[in-house]
Formats: sequence, C-alpha cells, structure tokens
Amino acid sequence: MKSTITSFLFFCLIILAVQLSRAQVTDSLTYYTRIVSNPTKPEDLAKAYTFFTKEKTKHANNKKSITNEIYATQFLAEIQKRLGYSSENEKLNLESLNLLEQIETKTEWTHISYLRIINELGIIYRERKDYTQALHLYQEALTSGTTLNHQAVLLNNIGHVYESTEEYETALDYYQQAYDKAVASSNDRETARSLSNMSFIQSKLNLPQAESGLLKALEIRKTNKYNYDLSSSYNHLSRFYYSIKDTLSASKYSDDFLRLALKNNNAEHLQSALRLKIETSQPQYAKRYVAVNDSISALKQMQRNNFNYYVYQYDKKEKDLQKSQLFSERLLYLLLLIALASVSIYFILKYKHKREKLQEVYHTETRISRKIHDEVANDVYHVMTQLQTGTEQNKELLDHLENIYHRTRDISKQNSSINLDLPYTELLSDLFLSYQDDQVNVITKGLQLIHWEHLKDLQKGTLYRVLQELLTNMKKHSNASIVILSFEQKGKSLIITYKDNGKGTTLIKGNGLQNTENRIHSINGTITFESEIEKGFKAIIMI
Repeated sequence: MKSTITSFLFFCLIILAVQLSRAQVTDSLTYYTRIVSNPTKPEDLAKAYTFFTKEKTKHANNKKSITNEIYATQFLAEIQKRLGYSSENEKLNLESLNLLEQIETKTEWTHISYLRIINELGIIYRERKDYTQALHLYQEALTSGTTLNHQAVLLNNIGHVYESTEEYETALDYYQQAYDKAVASSNDRETARSLSNMSFIQSKLNLPQAESGLLKALEIRKTNKYNYDLSSSYNHLSRFYYSIKDTLSASKYSDDFLRLALKNNNAEHLQSALRLKIETSQPQYAKRYVAVNDSISALKQMQRNNFNYYVYQYDKKEKDLQKSQLFSERLLYLLLLIALASVSIYFILKYKHKREKLQEVYHTETRISRKIHDEVANDVYHVMTQLQTGTEQNKELLDHLENIYHRTRDISKQNSSINLDLPYTELLSDLFLSYQDDQVNVITKGLQLIHWEHLKDLQKGTLYRVLQELLTNMKKHSNASIVILSFEQKGKSLIITYKDNGKGTTLIKGNGLQNTENRIHSINGTITFESEIEKGFKAIIMI
C-alpha cells in the first residue's frame, strides 16, 4: 500500500512538473509576443529574437508541430520588420509561406496565416515602390478560393496599392468591392476598415457621401471597441476636415488621435499623430515631433545595436555549446572504446590463461602417464619375471602383482598423449572399441556425420578425455552390457548423448563426475547427468 501511494505521488509530481513546464512556455510565449508588438526597452527585440529562434529550431522538421514553427517564423519576420531589415523580413515571410504549403489539411488558422503573410509581403513591396509585385501577389491570392472575409482583406490591400500610386478611381472601385464583401460576410471590423478607406478616397474625388461614410466607420469602431483601429479613423477624418477648411473639426480628430497614441503608449502612432498635427497647419507640435522622432530613431538604433550584439552572443554560445557537445561525444566514444578494449583484453587473457592451464594439465597427465609406464609398470613387470619360478606363495604374490601391473597400465593408457593428427572419427572409434568385449557392446550413432574439423584441438582433446572417463566409470562400476553414444549437430552446437543399461546410481558427484564437468566447462560446454538405481546412467554433453 505504501509503495502504491509513493508511486501515485511520484506520478502526480511528474504531471505537475509537465504542467508547470507547459505553463512556463505559454507565459514566455505571451510575454515575448507582447514585447514584439510594443517593445519599450532597447534589448526587448533581441531577447524576443533569441526566444523565437529557439522555438523555431525546437519545432523544425517536425510535421506535427509545423504550426509552431510557422508562428515562430512569423514573429522573427516581425522583429526584422521593426528593426528595418526589409530583406530579412521578406525572406522569413517567404519561408512561412513555404511552410504553410506543406500543411495538407487547411483550416481557418491556415487561411488567416496565409493572408497575414501575403499582406506583410505586399507591404514590403509597396514600401519598395514595387507596386507591380505587390498587385501580382494580392491578385494571385484572390484567385485561391478564399472566403468572403478574406477576399475583402485582399481587395482592401489592392485598393491601398492603387491609392499609393494616386490612381484614386481604381482604388475606389477595389475599396467598394472590399466593402461589399465585408458586409456580406458580417465582419464589422473589416466593414469599418474598407468603409473608412473608401470614404477617404471619395473625399479625394470630392464625392458627397465621403463625410457620412467616415463618421459611420468611426461609430462602428467605437461601438465594437476596436481601439487600435480608431487611429485610422481619426487620421482620415482630420485630413478630410482639413481639406474642406474645417480646421476646428480637423484639430478635434487630430487631438483624439494624439490622446489615443499616448493612452496606448504606442510610439509609432504618437509619431503619426504629431506629423498629422503639423500637416494640418499646427506647427507648434513640430518641436515635439522632432523630439519623438529622434527618440524613436535612437531607440531603433539601440535596438539594432543590442540586437546585433545579442545575436552575436547567441551564435557564439550556440557554437560553444556545439563544440562542448562534440567534445563530450568524442570523449564518450573514446571511453566506450577503452572500455570495450579492456573487456576484450580481459576475456582474451582469461581464455588464454584457461587454455594454457588446460594444456598444462594435459602435459602433466601425459608426463605422469609416461612415468607410471616407464618406472612403475616396468619395475612391477621385472619383479613378476623373477617370481615366475618359485613357490606357491610366490605364485599368489605374482597374481597380485599382475593385477597391479594391469591397473598401472590402464592408468597410463588413460592419461597418455592423444595423437590429434589422426582423423578424429577414427580416434574415437578406436577408443570405443577398446572398451568393447564379450560382456560390453558399445554402439555409436551419427559419429560419421559430425564436422569434426570445426572443433579446435583443445576441444577435441577435452571431449576425448570426458568420453574416456565415462566409459571407464561404466567399465568399473555399472555392470552394463550395452552403451549407446549418439552424436548430433544442431546449428553450431554439438550434442553427444551417452547412455548405458547398467545398474545406475544415486547421483552424488564424486571425483569422476566432477572431473568431467570441470573438463567440459573449461571449453565452454555443458554436461548433465541422469541416473537412478537399476535404471542405467545417462549423460548429455553440449559444446
């Protein structure tokens, strides 16, 4: 129960950490979005650039979060726009457009994003006085099957281009179309925008409905609290009344524009409002306009300086981080290589030591065998020769000595050197034949089918000794009449099954069985034993 509670609490902590992390990202996104729209400190845009660059990198090449990449790219474009870097702004907007095309399922968000990007690119080309490119862009977007509301936005933008070239009648036609689309789509904001633009052009053409249209657009904006858009209405109305010599009304709306800019703490709107004052014959605002203009220019210069410095520092930090990561990766690979080499050397030395040890055992056995044969057996045989002519007591002693001689010869034979130069199949066949007599029949299965050339000499020698020990134990203890030895190749494994019909035993590992296990283990093989009283003996060897 306690473990369950702990696990549950741990799970809750993970969920809380994830939620806090997401909340922190959301808060950061909101914060940097806001300062891009209205930067107040020289370093604001630089910090926002760093944030959105990381966001863009984080979501790059991931189709599931491509909208996040587009969002970050758009804000990077906005930052470049505010810094006055037109080429970078254009490049990032075109990149956003390309990312949008990769989204197969179109939504309202994708349409709005598409319009925003087209609008930004149109502004760039219009400011460059590349009106042909701007018109081409808007016209192409207009034919892409957008909604009435989107069409209204695009038609309004086209009207703005023609207004910039002072083709007022053409501009009026497009503003009228934009207004009709906006009304049909019931979009009050776009209705007010197109109506204000259309009415202002009407004033330029001295058409009578201009004033009522401008006032109606202002009322729509006030009613719906489109406070940001009010600056456009105040600008249009002030200029309209100034053009018809109504300086009182012109001054009133320019004052409203100025108050709105101060209320919103918007430096660019403040600059536009003061310029409007000067252009509508109120020169007393000139000094203040120059001060604001200088302040904005100084702020922009500081923003550029800070931006370049922060970007340099960010790039330097990223390069240092990459170098650090590369060094860490190389160090890790080196450590892994050293570890792998150490493990390999350990096993090689261990295998070499085991092989040398096993070889030494064989040499020792062979040496003992030779010594037993050359010294003990020969001496016993010599004594037997001397005792062959003698008393009855000597004959009894002779029988004992003969028994000792045969046992000594068997021990010597069992530990004598193995000539592995001979074909291994013949070597084993001779071994099995040496244990066959009138009482014991040794049968083999599959011996000729085994690819013995795949075994190393060490394995062959060890296997020979193990089979020899099994047969010797059979001969000494089991009273078996039949021994079956089966050989089977399974993939890379060799399986040998020994089975006899002897009296069996209760399995207690004595020296004989323990020796066979040690020998097989020394060549990385296994051996298992099965036996019960009166049910014979069985051993399975796997190499």
